Amino acid sequence: MASKKNTTGHGLTVKQEAFCQAYVKGDSKGSASEAYRIAYEADGMKDSSIRVEACRLLDNPKVTQRIDELNGDIVAQNRLQGVSLRQRVQDGLLAEAMTAESPAARVRAWELIGKLQGVDAFGADKVEQTTTVTSKQAESELQQAILDALQDDNVVQLFEK
Repeated sequence: MASKKNTTGHGLTVKQEAFCQAYVKGDSKGSASEAYRIAYEADGMKDSSIRVEACRLLDNPKVTQRIDELNGDIVAQNRLQGVSLRQRVQDGLLAEAMTAESPAARVRAWELIGKLQGVDAFGADKVEQTTTVTSKQAESELQQAILDALQDDNVVQLFEK
């Protein structure tokens, strides 16, 4: 049977949940003391006592887990908003590229579409190649390069000067 204090679905008291919410959102974001003042009746408390109690809450594993969950939700929501905005920009540019009255506006819209992240129509094609060379192979290649250079008349003339 659940305790009467644990009234939220996250195993926290209502005040602990309010603290977590205040800590990650609004004007008190990131300030444990301000979040404590919002969640608890702290009017008669000294600032030092509020800081101590707020730190105790932050030391509570359930509270920190809930704060991490809320921060994760905020990050995911911001990512979705960014994707949504990016899609709206892309859709708007595509519509402009197809329907703009002036040719210059259509060309500019197509240019901006080409520069969008993921499209990169104007970037140079890059081919990266990674090879692993052992020190033995490097030594052998270096010795061969020195032998080749010593057989080159231009290199030999440099040493004779």
